[in-house]
Amino acid sequence: MRIAHISLDEKFIDCAINQFSLLKGVDSVFCVKTENSTLKYIKSPDVKLFQTFDEIVEFINNDHFDYVVLHSFCIPQNKVESLNVPILWNSWGYDIYSDESSVLAKPITLSLYKPKTRAAANIKPKTLHDRILILAHKFGIVSKRQKKYDALISKIPYLSVVLPIEFDYIHKKYPHFKFFPFRYIDPSDSIAFTPYTKATTSILLGNSVDPTNNHIDILSILEKRNIQCTVYIPISYPSNQETYKKALKSFAATLKTVKVRFLEDFIPKEEYFKIIDECSVAIFGHIRQQAVGNIFRMLYTGKKILMYKDSVGYNYFKQHNVKIFNIEDDLHQDFFEKPLDIESQKANYTFVLNDENFETYIKSLQGFFDNITKV
Repeated sequence: MRIAHISLDEKFIDCAINQFSLLKGVDSVFCVKTENSTLKYIKSPDVKLFQTFDEIVEFINNDHFDYVVLHSFCIPQNKVESLNVPILWNSWGYDIYSDESSVLAKPITLSLYKPKTRAAANIKPKTLHDRILILAHKFGIVSKRQKKYDALISKIPYLSVVLPIEFDYIHKKYPHFKFFPFRYIDPSDSIAFTPYTKATTSILLGNSVDPTNNHIDILSILEKRNIQCTVYIPISYPSNQETYKKALKSFAATLKTVKVRFLEDFIPKEEYFKIIDECSVAIFGHIRQQAVGNIFRMLYTGKKILMYKDSVGYNYFKQHNVKIFNIEDDLHQDFFEKPLDIESQKANYTFVLNDENFETYIKSLQGFFDNITKV
């Protein structure tokens, strides 16, 4: 079976290349769009570089592939429509969620932003036409763009998601989807259980500068509740949030009891882990599924995690009896006085260990490709 992969130059792709190299009977070709002759994040030499998506589509359509894996919906919709090969859509999260203010409703629509962050990031319909489209959609009037998007989604047969609960949400709206059991699991991440015994006021907040992290609302809560702490915020990506980044930095500069340290440069995973491992608490303010790698790392190493009650992740982890806390009720100064109890640390560690079991996972992925029909 020949499979083409479409991706951008992202740090997750080496993991995918390693996984697919282990599969029997599956020959993969990774097609990466980049305007540069060298790649920033992908280290593997086993990729084909293209300058445009048109070149990728032409290559795939003319080279007798059985399937194509989209590593996120990273390619324009009209280019996806041009592919003549069945699609395995590997969702990253951003590509299946839309905010309630978005003109285009993706498979899961939620209110993704809390009030202060929404205002700072200027998240709202940009034109009167957009406001009319959103209002019309609430009354069942669907735009041509939405119809075209829904038609395309209905033609994609397979979908992978990060959290199983997401597939349940989407399957209600798009019941044609079959589950594609792909995830970016790295067997080298496995570590032995070590009880975490520190009690610090160092906090990891979010995983990026994307406003879906709702940084400003959380910083406001910390300041309002007079919590004396140091907050580490990764802001090295994405690169299209300069306006929000400036607003976030300006707001952080006004805080009195909260000290903010921005992680501005992308650093290797090992260096990043050294920084966040010094944080005894992590706050993830996103409503959609996001930052699961960071969440699992903090669970795995015995840290306390807070999320909003209405977030997808909070509800998923609660369903699986993971010991996490909520921002609304639990975020007070005394929360930092002692570490998570050892029994809960062990339970959280075991949850991640079982969820990220590479041997079980790779057998599942192999079984998937053994059983799907070739084109």
